[in-house]
Amino acid sequence: MSKQKPEKNKADSSQKSYDNVALGLLLCAAVAAVGGSGVLFSVWWKTGPPDPIETIDFASREYIQGRVVLAGELARTAKFEDELDADDEDFLPEIEPEEQAEQTAEPDDETAAAPNPEDETAALKKKRDFLIGAGLVARAKESADARSQREHFAEAAPILEKIAASGFPIGREVDGLQFLGEAMFGLGEYDKAAKLLTQAIQRDPTLRRSLTPTLAQAQLKSNEPSADAALATIEEYLRDPALRVPLRRAAENIQIEALTQLRRFEEAQQIIDSKISSLPDPENDPQNELSEYRDQLKLAGAVVQIRKTIDRYGKKPNEKFLDRSKAVAELSEAMQSLADIHREGPPRLAAIARVWAGRAYLCQGMPDRALAQMTTVRQQRPFGAEAIIGSLEEMELLADQGRGLEMVQTTRFIMHELVNEQGFDASLLSFDEFQRRMIVALERLRDHGKYPAAIDIARMLPPVFSPAEALMQEGITYREWGASTVKEGTGIGGDVSRAASSLARTRFRAAGDAFAQAAEYDYDTPRYLPTTWAAIDAYQQGRHYGRSIQLLRPYLRYEERRRQPRGLVAFGRALLADNKPIEAIDSLETCIAEFTRDPLRYDARLLLAMACSEIGDLDKARAYLMDNLHDGELTPQSPAWRDSLFTLAEMLYRKGYENHLLAEQAYPAERIELLKKNQPILEDAIRRLDESAERYWPSPRAQMAAYLAARSHVLAAEWPRLESIAPDVLDTARRSLRNKVDTELQAALDGFGRLRESLLIREDEQRLSDDAKSMLRNCFMAEADTLKELGRLDDAAVAYRAVSLRYMNEPPALEAILGQARCMKALSRKREADLLIRQAEVVLQRIPTRFDGEFDRTTRYDRKGWEQLLAWMNSGIDDLGGIPGRS
Repeated sequence: MSKQKPEKNKADSSQKSYDNVALGLLLCAAVAAVGGSGVLFSVWWKTGPPDPIETIDFASREYIQGRVVLAGELARTAKFEDELDADDEDFLPEIEPEEQAEQTAEPDDETAAAPNPEDETAALKKKRDFLIGAGLVARAKESADARSQREHFAEAAPILEKIAASGFPIGREVDGLQFLGEAMFGLGEYDKAAKLLTQAIQRDPTLRRSLTPTLAQAQLKSNEPSADAALATIEEYLRDPALRVPLRRAAENIQIEALTQLRRFEEAQQIIDSKISSLPDPENDPQNELSEYRDQLKLAGAVVQIRKTIDRYGKKPNEKFLDRSKAVAELSEAMQSLADIHREGPPRLAAIARVWAGRAYLCQGMPDRALAQMTTVRQQRPFGAEAIIGSLEEMELLADQGRGLEMVQTTRFIMHELVNEQGFDASLLSFDEFQRRMIVALERLRDHGKYPAAIDIARMLPPVFSPAEALMQEGITYREWGASTVKEGTGIGGDVSRAASSLARTRFRAAGDAFAQAAEYDYDTPRYLPTTWAAIDAYQQGRHYGRSIQLLRPYLRYEERRRQPRGLVAFGRALLADNKPIEAIDSLETCIAEFTRDPLRYDARLLLAMACSEIGDLDKARAYLMDNLHDGELTPQSPAWRDSLFTLAEMLYRKGYENHLLAEQAYPAERIELLKKNQPILEDAIRRLDESAERYWPSPRAQMAAYLAARSHVLAAEWPRLESIAPDVLDTARRSLRNKVDTELQAALDGFGRLRESLLIREDEQRLSDDAKSMLRNCFMAEADTLKELGRLDDAAVAYRAVSLRYMNEPPALEAILGQARCMKALSRKREADLLIRQAEVVLQRIPTRFDGEFDRTTRYDRKGWEQLLAWMNSGIDDLGGIPGRS
């Protein structure tokens, strides 16, 4: 008996608790109906949260009674234990130890057969969420404020979509489809709305009359407009003889719009004329009850005529001064109707009329008038669907004309009015279509070269657009701006100026920064990898290889296999530029080994050759380049083949030059042997350099190849020259060696001369790049030096003098004057040589200080070193070993 008393007390307590909850719910329902959900919470939660199951049951009864908003508010208060925060847990009832033991005891057979509590809880949560979503949709439909309406729809849609994915609660399938379809329609998701509303009607045909007009409008406004389906839907609806007059008129407007979209203009006009003729004369309608309907029909008639004319002549003239007098004549009546609506129609109808007037003006070849109409529509209040479409078409007109500053101002106005996506009224235009057309307008603005304005606009887009989309547009603009900078800075010969190259790198890096930030926002979306690759590519074009390496590591981890080669090649290129040739080789060899048929293997071989050259493995580097040159799938016109030939030639020259420098520093006994071993490398370099220059002349790289070929001939003359003066060489061999020296030097002289003449011709036609200027200066000096080596001292003196005159009051003039002085001294004309030395001292004093940075780059000494050298030479000191500042 002692054990039964607590059970009885517990049962009484439970019954009392249930009665209190029921009374509390009824009281709260009344409070919510009068004071709203805020008062509801303040009253209800003072005594702690009620049982969620009872709350959901009570909310369901309210839903059945038609009080959907109240049901949603009640359901929102139902929280299960796993959803309670710390404050809510304070209200949970304390459980006695005995009761806790009973709850945690092993279940008997009867309990084990009971339904899974987790499944029941999930079903209750789904039911609760359905009621919340339904309440939000109902509240949106009751709201008079457009923004509030869209906010409720936006909150309801994801809740209902989540439920729809696993199935609506039993018995609520049709309601769920209807509510979700209405929410999607309110948000401008017309494709989804049409599908959902169709399913709702199919499941419950009694909804046909109430949902058909909305379904037809959704079909008309979908991303892929289905005017045929909309027309069939609305014509079936119009066959209902019991339709009330207002509903029939609204349906007939949809029918006219569908016929117009289908270009069945005559049928649409017949319906309009029939309806207008059936209306009483305005004089017999003193209350103007039908004035708005009459204006709607007049607007529909004008729209039919405008669309017919646009269909015939196009949206706008293809040429600025194209005669559009026929279009003007055809649209005169429509323009008069629109003017009447402007003056007398209600504000929203007048705004739509202005939009169509703007389109008509554009068709007539009057873009300024069209722009004025759209601007007027944009400035109307409230900022609804008509203002949005007017603003968008104003933006498109401004973009077509390249008016970037005005487009920035218009964008600022639009974004200020919309505030966020919930501020977008999608009744005339879906948000997706608005975004797409805005992005196209930005593309047109970029086509006009208005990159700063396009960047400003992209930065204004959030929060109406997602931050990721705004950053993508900013990145695209910077990338195109960088490419445009390179194009504008490229001369006729294909070389890019140093200033343009530096500026372009800055813009490419800004593009990479924008893309990288966009990728962070898109980390958990399918856009992450394409956006990351865009950032990598932009950074590499901007020579920001360190940043691209940071992005390439995760990119290669997540990218699918078929796109791995481009990542591996980019990774190898970045590592090579970052002075990490060993790591670069690993990445590039992986590309070649694992993707044997991918076209990027040619680029991988080229980069591998460069990396092997960096670590001194010339044989392996040469093998990779020869693989490209002998690959049957490449032709000399392909970039990979061309770059492989250039790289091989330049690599051979660099190796030959390094060997030559080592030989010069060796002991005399070893020098001849080292130069002899280097001779085949120089001959191979000359052959490849000549081939490169001949095939791809006059590209900048081909001109550099011609210069290096001439330099290689000079280097190749050194071994036979030293060999010819050896005491143990026979006269016949000495003559042969001297002939070889003269042959090599003459080939060098011819090469320098041809290149100099080519560059001088280009200089007459256009401004030379910094590299071309350096090459021209070197050709002048090298030609004079070669003449001196050939023993043609008079010709060499003349050549040196030409250089000193060309570069008067510049550092190269000093080298030329000293070269001329050496020629005079060799010709035993010492007095002239001394005068030239004094002249050099005067020239040095006249060189402006702005050229101080040029001394080290173009001569052997800096300014101080030249002052010391010339002072010693003028004092008769010939020992130059102690001259400071020698480079």
